[in-house]
Amino acid sequence: MTARTLLAASLTSAAIPLEQQVRAAQAAGADLVELRVDCIGDISAVTGLLEAPRILPLIVTVRCAAEGGAWTGSEAERVALIERLGLLCPGYIDVEYATWRRSANIRQKIGLVCNLAGAGAGTHEARTPGQHPKNELILSHHDLAGTPTAIASLLDELAASPAGIIKVAFTAHDAADACRVLSELRRRRGSARQVIALAMGEGGVATRILARKFGAFLTYTVLRRGEEAAAGQPTIADLKQIYGWERIGPATRVYGVIGWPVAHSQSPHVHNAALAADGIDGVYVPWAVRPDYEGFAAFMDYVAREPELGVAGLSVTLPHKEHALRWLDEREPAAAGVTPRARRCGAVNTLALESDGRWLGDNTDGLGALAALQTARRYMASRPADQRVAVLGAGGVARAIVAALCEEGCQVTVYNRTPQRAQALARELHCAWRPWAERVQYVGEVLINCTSLGMWPAVDETPVSDAALRAGTVVLDAVYRPAETRLLRAARSRGCAVVGGAAMFIGQAARQYELWHDRPAPVEVMRRALPADAG
Repeated sequence: MTARTLLAASLTSAAIPLEQQVRAAQAAGADLVELRVDCIGDISAVTGLLEAPRILPLIVTVRCAAEGGAWTGSEAERVALIERLGLLCPGYIDVEYATWRRSANIRQKIGLVCNLAGAGAGTHEARTPGQHPKNELILSHHDLAGTPTAIASLLDELAASPAGIIKVAFTAHDAADACRVLSELRRRRGSARQVIALAMGEGGVATRILARKFGAFLTYTVLRRGEEAAAGQPTIADLKQIYGWERIGPATRVYGVIGWPVAHSQSPHVHNAALAADGIDGVYVPWAVRPDYEGFAAFMDYVAREPELGVAGLSVTLPHKEHALRWLDEREPAAAGVTPRARRCGAVNTLALESDGRWLGDNTDGLGALAALQTARRYMASRPADQRVAVLGAGGVARAIVAALCEEGCQVTVYNRTPQRAQALARELHCAWRPWAERVQYVGEVLINCTSLGMWPAVDETPVSDAALRAGTVVLDAVYRPAETRLLRAARSRGCAVVGGAAMFIGQAARQYELWHDRPAPVEVMRRALPADAG
């Protein structure tokens, strides 16, 4: 039995010599390499690598199209190729369970080159000189349609096979599927068979990062983005440098960001750097949760009733901030409740698991905006009550910022493309509102963009024309990717004091960190960890 979860680097092309790629994988920290022969295509290159002295243990995979592979030849040719490559002793052979069951002839051919249960499966015992070493057999099942409800029974069936290592890979519709896979993986820890269990796609990324926490035999990675053998595979560098792979263990607490989509979020960079700096045994991962309330509730209900997953705190981003508030309200008294600040905002961007097992909802967006504005000398020079602030947008971020500004005594006017939302927000928080078309005529010392206009990839958009920007105004753009939006570039050129969204992002993230960990956030560490294209 392996003592730790291994890192397997999948290779899908021979455009760069395979030996060079294997050495690069070894240097990056991979423990073994998967040769996706069906994708590589160049059999002579694969054979050449297998005939050379071994650099790392290799997994030979010739995946059929029915289970997500790129093999285009006949099934007889594929099985013959697996047998031929297996005779070169790569270390591991991955064969689909459906292929294994198909015929006794196939089982005999594969059995000739593989250890089977009861004959050293899962071990690497010493061989006598001249003894033909056999490969460890990985029997796998891939579901391209989704994640079935009967994960346990499928794994039970695989566990009854003669494979020393069993593998299931499902397609995650969202992070709730990932949680179900992780729960089953946790229950299999220490079983007689080594288990690989993962969910493919953006919704399943957490299964790849948390494989080490729950005792998987391995997790699949790639050397470079764009070379993925399956959707959702992280790079080795990301696993190590962003997620702190070596620090993850059974007791590691899990944090993360809930959104849809969520792959673009920079929060994992910031929070994982802070966790490492403070020596906290935690990891922060992305959770892609379906955009409707039902999707959010299904995910949170699962997390709440499965405390063994170790989820202790969550950031909430679009489109789930109002969903989080509704979920907390509907789960009372099981939920710890909602802070007055979040109640005023009408949205929750932070969920924290309390010591009694209940969930608390808070909102740190407004605090982040106030912290960001403190970096502008013109704002600091006056009392907040003297500040007239124009806020563009009426969504969750805008609500939080307006609530914080009104509490500070600022005179706030809301402009929004849907006038009914602007009017409702102004009525609830006791501020002014004006039609969207009048935003170019705003009067005030501070202008804050809370819309998505200018956010990557639509970087050429801007919420106001350049001509509407007046020298002396403080302009804060809540968008933090890119670091300098078109709005900020124009504002700087016209003599405005500009505040990037990165300052607000770090401010709200720091407040989240303090809520979860009950200690001051290492703000400078968080700021340095934010990627250059975001801050």
